[in-house]
Amino acid sequence: MSHPDDSSPAVTPAADSSPRTIVIDAGDERAFRPLNGVGGIPGPVDGYPQFPDMTPLWRDAGVTVVRSFDWVSRLDTRNNPTSLFPDWSADVDDPASYNFAPTDQWVEAVHSLGADVMFTIASSIPSNKLPAEDLEVYGRVVEHIVRHYSQGWAGGPAKPIRIYEFGDQPDFGPLHFAGRPEEFYDMYRAFCEAVHRVDPSLTVGGPATAFPLEVDAPYREGFLEFVRSKDLPLDFFSFLWFTDASRDPLDYRYVAEQMRALLDRHGFTDTDLTLSYWNYLAVPSSTAPAAEKGAFQAATAIYLQDTVIDHAFFFRADSGLDPHYGFVDPAGVGAADGSPDERSRALAMAGRALTGRRLAVTGGDESGLACAASRDGDVVRVLVANYVAPDTALAERAEDRFTFRIPIGEHRIELGLTLPPQRPDVASAGVGSARVEITNLPWAGRTVSVTRTSSAGAVEGPHDAAVSDAGGIQLDLDLAPQSVFLVEVEAR
Repeated sequence: MSHPDDSSPAVTPAADSSPRTIVIDAGDERAFRPLNGVGGIPGPVDGYPQFPDMTPLWRDAGVTVVRSFDWVSRLDTRNNPTSLFPDWSADVDDPASYNFAPTDQWVEAVHSLGADVMFTIASSIPSNKLPAEDLEVYGRVVEHIVRHYSQGWAGGPAKPIRIYEFGDQPDFGPLHFAGRPEEFYDMYRAFCEAVHRVDPSLTVGGPATAFPLEVDAPYREGFLEFVRSKDLPLDFFSFLWFTDASRDPLDYRYVAEQMRALLDRHGFTDTDLTLSYWNYLAVPSSTAPAAEKGAFQAATAIYLQDTVIDHAFFFRADSGLDPHYGFVDPAGVGAADGSPDERSRALAMAGRALTGRRLAVTGGDESGLACAASRDGDVVRVLVANYVAPDTALAERAEDRFTFRIPIGEHRIELGLTLPPQRPDVASAGVGSARVEITNLPWAGRTVSVTRTSSAGAVEGPHDAAVSDAGGIQLDLDLAPQSVFLVEVEAR
């Protein structure tokens, strides 16, 4: 297996002959889409000391919701000492039959940030992918778990969890669900009934499909048809997407539009669209330098704001140390010990910039030079990412299909998926510098402080700067390929 930070093929885009001009209108405000969710393990807990504490990074990034799926304690469908319900012969109604302690600590860690939890019900993949043996008992166990986390049963957390997702990549070959689609559908029905026995106002959805562009698939059309025929709730439809094959941050716009159209065709016009996982790379053998990954992260976070996605979770916002598959996931951020790199800094910078009120921005493009700005009280923030797709992404494809191999222990699992059409605009415009013009600032004629932070770790400032009598200020940025800059202008 290759190390996740091995270098990709070098890319040297032709330099633009003149700086790009980026204009921010501080007087033109609107709301951001609520897309600042993450997936990952919050940190060490009793019995699991190996995970670095990610909560300082998540706090800095302003994370609003965390998806629980990759936490160690899952609801397995077979006996498993680390499962939320370890022994299926135990008394379902006895609090002592449940293993809540590690998950409770992670829930409390998330809640301490002021963030919410999206709780995912799924089995202990990859060790077990089997469907439930007894749906009635399974539903009662789910009900007690939901009562614990939503109503405090058996010493559950004070702050209730209100979002519940069922399933995780059931279409991922033999790796995630080893039953028939109909068995998965029946488990979803048992899940929905259990959650709504606790509280009909709780939010439910699924199935976190891995290959959302596969037409007439069991976990797309088949799942939706079952939900409709049984009149089951589906507050959100969840899917995932990574760009190993395309390296294109605009994939998400295309996939989201296809998913929105699919839901609407099936009558789910009020069902939200949830991107349960997004990141640059997911296949364990895929590689790229940390700077390239960080630039992609920031650019994608900006581009996601102009999609039809309702909720999004960056995966994974931890070191990538995977307790289930036994490798370091290439989708992680920072080093194995939690120390920062371009990926973790990009996560924090994007989270800080995409908070408050969104400001109108012109001057970016769809070739990797992505720009966003915000005003949060007395601070205006400008985020600029200069992502450059590698040469492998620019070579013409023979077909819009990607096949890959997943190494799990001694096994090599071959899988394939449909891709969005290849975009020629993924080729970088070669911009090497930018002039940032902020207009209509409310601090006309005043002195402000300006701080510039880069994903490489450099911090310049704060420095004093004068706002013109018309409310404007200009700043220049050198934009090396695979760089991210956060400019913060604060009133004094």
